[in-house]
Amino acid sequence: MSNASEAIKGYRNVIKKDLDTLEKKINDIEAKIDKLSAKFDKHIDFIDDTYEGLKNPIKMATRFFKK
Repeated sequence: MSNASEAIKGYRNVIKKDLDTLEKKINDIEAKIDKLSAKFDKHIDFIDDTYEGLKNPIKMATRFFKK
């Protein structure tokens, strides 16, 4: 092999290693986002359920104070 082809092979190995590292980091970030998204969705559902129970009393109080 010539020096040029060995150098190219070395660069390919470095690039592959860098891509593998980036892929792992992206996968880690994606896992964290999925976990946070699930928590956020659960929290929003809790807030929606809590607010749903308060809608009627709020409407009643609004009507009462408008009179």
